[in-house]
Amino acid sequence: MAQTGTLKRATGKRAMYVWLPNFAMTLARLKRPRLAKRREPLALLEKQGAIRRIAALDGPAIEAGLYLHQPLADALAVCPKLVTADADPAAEADARTALALWAQRYTPATAPAPSGLWLDITGCAHLFGDENELADDLLDRLETRGIPARAAIAPTFGAAFALAHHAERSVIAGDFAATAGDEPSLLPGQATLFGSEDGRRVETGLATLLAPLPVERLRIATKTASVLRKLGLYTVGDVLPLPRAGLARRFPGLLPQLDKALGRADESIDFLRAPTPWLERLRFAEPLAAPEDIERVTRALLDMLCRRLERERQGGLTFEVSFFRVDGGVEGQAVTTALPCRDPVRVMRLFREKLPLIDPGFGIDSAMIFASKVEPLEARQSSILRGGQGEAGLEDLAALIDGLENRFGEGRVYRFAPRESHIPERGVSRQPALADAAAVFAVAATPRLAAEEKEAFPFALCEASGASAELRSRDARLPDYPGVSLKPQTSEAIAANVPASSVARPAPPSHTNAVSLPPGKARAAGRKKSARKQPAAGPSPWEMLPERPVRLFSRPHPIDVTAALPDAPPMLFRWRKVVHRIVRADGPERIASEWWRGLRDEEREVRDYYRVESAHGMRFWVYREGEYGGERPPRWYLHGVFA
Repeated sequence: MAQTGTLKRATGKRAMYVWLPNFAMTLARLKRPRLAKRREPLALLEKQGAIRRIAALDGPAIEAGLYLHQPLADALAVCPKLVTADADPAAEADARTALALWAQRYTPATAPAPSGLWLDITGCAHLFGDENELADDLLDRLETRGIPARAAIAPTFGAAFALAHHAERSVIAGDFAATAGDEPSLLPGQATLFGSEDGRRVETGLATLLAPLPVERLRIATKTASVLRKLGLYTVGDVLPLPRAGLARRFPGLLPQLDKALGRADESIDFLRAPTPWLERLRFAEPLAAPEDIERVTRALLDMLCRRLERERQGGLTFEVSFFRVDGGVEGQAVTTALPCRDPVRVMRLFREKLPLIDPGFGIDSAMIFASKVEPLEARQSSILRGGQGEAGLEDLAALIDGLENRFGEGRVYRFAPRESHIPERGVSRQPALADAAAVFAVAATPRLAAEEKEAFPFALCEASGASAELRSRDARLPDYPGVSLKPQTSEAIAANVPASSVARPAPPSHTNAVSLPPGKARAAGRKKSARKQPAAGPSPWEMLPERPVRLFSRPHPIDVTAALPDAPPMLFRWRKVVHRIVRADGPERIASEWWRGLRDEEREVRDYYRVESAHGMRFWVYREGEYGGERPPRWYLHGVFA
């Protein structure tokens, strides 16, 4: 079909849908060429309950009178020479995803569709000449690989989907907002929801194109389309003049799809890679294959991307480079950095170890680099700050971590951080080696800032660190207040038992017998007075836990224990075929699962831990899970070893 209207410029969104007719059968013949001869009927089967039905048919099978969802027994009765194979929906979905990744040579916004591919080519067509040349290039490459396809380009995804199913090869609907000439006339009874002139042009132009198409092309349910046909509504043009209120009551899923096709409502597509500005692309007049050319192209792409990141004050954490081969393959590698980075030399050093893994095949005709994870990164001059040397050392550490992770795998370099949990397995968490990257770029604290902070907070900060912690006042002249957190307060606020946050400012001092001091001496006197009254902060409840082993097993080891009932520590136990006789023991320390985790009763664990010492001087951490006299006998485990 010819392009509708005369285009001046592309102002609106341009959506492309590539329809892959009978892709399941095409994929089956491509993967297994010897499955059936070219003119031999072939059918793919799916199992529905105890009946095997036809899921896909090729041309000879359709000519033999077979149809979709027909039971296999009936099909064999009609066509005894039918060749059958099992359908593989997972393989088909993976193939469509691979094609969507391959289609990123045309636009970064691609996604697999149930029977084709979605492409958002807004602003991309000029790289290939125009939209006609882009569509021809895409379809030619697919047909070369034995994949029949049809395509359509329109202002909306719904319109592109509908038009692609009725194209001989490709259909390009004009950008009606930029179309010169008379505005397309409204169909009888059609109303517009757009207030702008451009929006009305787009809607009326799409309505004119979609009017003669069947209602099934609106991507509605099969049952809804069947009912519409029974009512005499065969085309989209038959539905447009009808009152919207009645359609919404009778067919709830019809109007949303109609509005998406006409541009009245936005449509969200879950692209493989979200459209992002952090992407650079290069196309080559001749295919590249030499390793030095691949390295040179990667360096050029990095320079282009890092310059943009620097202008926008951003830094990348993950960089992905993709090479599109002339045979349709896509080769790619990715590197990660521990801290945001926009230094092309440093990132190129990481890529240099992975580029030899790229297989150019018969040549590479385009390349792309993409920063999938980006964070703000301000420019710093660390030589002036006192903490400059520490920051430089931290950046050197980040470079070392980057090299190790890119050689051994992402996430292989990590650190353990304590976590407030009584369960030993949950007492630590695995975090990235440099988890708090934002703190690296903060201004280091100077002695002046520290002094000002001390003046602003002359009182001790005593905050409860747990749900059951009780912190009491350190001043003997004040009564005890269980569970109260003492914040920096004025004397009036403390006397009134009111938090300092509710006091706007300290009460003005009394002028009776007041002595006026210079500001400097007044501050010095205030500091000395606050230094005398400042109480010592109490230890955290997590610091007062009993001793823990230096080595904790990832999985507790079952042991055979001899112990007195009901709660005595072990007298001896067998571990790894060795008997350990206990001479000293301490415990029990009961640890139960956190109630707020919402575990079921059978998942809740009650453990009684004992620190025991054997006759050979070895110290162990053992526990009993369960209690004697319960529903199931208790079990003993060895959880750790002390130094």
